[in-house]
Amino acid sequence: MLIYPGKGDVLYYGGKTLTVEWFYTEAGRLPGLEHYRAMGELEQERLDYMVRYLADAPPGTRLPMMMYRLEDAKHKIYAFKPRAERFFNFITAGRMVILTNAYRKHSQQMGRKDLVIMRTAIEYRTSYLRRVQEGTYYEQD
Repeated sequence: MLIYPGKGDVLYYGGKTLTVEWFYTEAGRLPGLEHYRAMGELEQERLDYMVRYLADAPPGTRLPMMMYRLEDAKHKIYAFKPRAERFFNFITAGRMVILTNAYRKHSQQMGRKDLVIMRTAIEYRTSYLRRVQEGTYYEQD
């Protein structure tokens, strides 16, 4: 049985340029949103600011690398960087940013634990693209 969270559950922010959504797994979990809800209010506000800035900015606008950075060029995985948190995401051809999962940074450079979490983001991206192509990611009317 496929589980479709409601649009309000996956929509994070609808900006002027980009729409930002939380990724959901085939089991219906929203890993990035779960991490977001566990964070403190200050960290949430910082991520909210970064997401709004990027989603409302004219096409081609970039956040400074200290706030948003390409983490995996091959799979085009980016990370929002509010304080010590890292929110992995990717941008679709449909002008959407899909936030997949997140973690709390352990050191200056990505360690093994962090790389495992990034590999999970790559798997989520692959799952998203496959499910969209199959027509099973978004609920069909």
